[in-house]
Amino acid sequence: MVAVVALAAQPQAHAYSQWQLSSGSVRCSQCHFAPAGGGLLTQFGRDAMGDDLSTFGGNGRFLHGAAPLPAWLAVGGDLRGAYVAQAVQDPAGAQQAVFPMQADLLARISVGDFSLNGTGGLRGQSRSNVDLVPDQNFQPLSTSRLISREHYLMWRPATLGPYARAGRFYAPFGLRLAEHILYVRRDLGFNQLEESYNLSFGQVQESGELHITAFFPDVVRHIGGRTSGLVVYAEHRLGDDAAVLGAQAKIEIGDGVTRAIGGLVAKGFAPALKTLFFAETDGVRLMTAVGDSNQFVGAAGASLFPWKGTMLTLIGERRQTDLRVRDTATNAATALINWLPYAHVEIQVMGRLQFPAGGDVASTFLAQLHYTL
Repeated sequence: MVAVVALAAQPQAHAYSQWQLSSGSVRCSQCHFAPAGGGLLTQFGRDAMGDDLSTFGGNGRFLHGAAPLPAWLAVGGDLRGAYVAQAVQDPAGAQQAVFPMQADLLARISVGDFSLNGTGGLRGQSRSNVDLVPDQNFQPLSTSRLISREHYLMWRPATLGPYARAGRFYAPFGLRLAEHILYVRRDLGFNQLEESYNLSFGQVQESGELHITAFFPDVVRHIGGRTSGLVVYAEHRLGDDAAVLGAQAKIEIGDGVTRAIGGLVAKGFAPALKTLFFAETDGVRLMTAVGDSNQFVGAAGASLFPWKGTMLTLIGERRQTDLRVRDTATNAATALINWLPYAHVEIQVMGRLQFPAGGDVASTFLAQLHYTL
């Protein structure tokens, strides 16, 4: 139920990791300034948005090319509105809402090999100010309308080679799918507004990449996780850049709780089928003062690109909070339609069903209209 209610606060616009391999780009950082993808687009990414990824094309540059920017400055923005209908065993029946979901500005200032990157804006949500909000959310809600989800300083002398960055962002991990409600994000520390403060180092090459991130809790606004630890993610591309295999690990330590995560990631694109197949599986060892448990989180799916600017995705998921107890499992199925009719414009429709063991099915329907500057 909590996972479905949390859907009312969609995250900032992330890259669709399904574009990797399927669009001809083998590295997410070809289209994004961030070494592992996501966030502000490069000029290459903006050109791809207009020329390759939208049905009817258009100028993908900032403000459709009406305001050319100097080379040291990159600016973007995301505006998003949504309609949601959900049934989560509420005695009052299904709930519906129409609400503004996102209003963010993104900027990057570069000087030589260094850059300062930031995302700030207004937080959109459908719940009332007096309603209960998750612990990881900005508190109190009424004074947290203006927020910065990401801000970091980065050293990166070239698109290929080493980099270092420090600040607030999601540590590279997993499939990095855009939908934060998926178990491989929500249950592994990458939920809505759970960006941590990090010190990250890595190496990006044509054949693969490595990211090592030390993370810490937010001591300023006390949002997100309360743990510190280390994240390692590595991937290798093979089969003439038609497939990706990755391995990952995360260790986090908090007050009386230690969690160790290890997992695998795989992607493969079949050009004849116009389909990208992907999967992630993670084993979790949770250690607390009252006992330990072994857990599992996994997702697998496929994205079909039937024609230019359209992506159809099916995802199956499973999470189990204790492998010794059968009734602790929840399965889910999610279907998404993404259509980019013109550069800067996206329409997304999503349907999701969750099947908790021994419980009733929870259903969600979400429609979004997204415009990027």
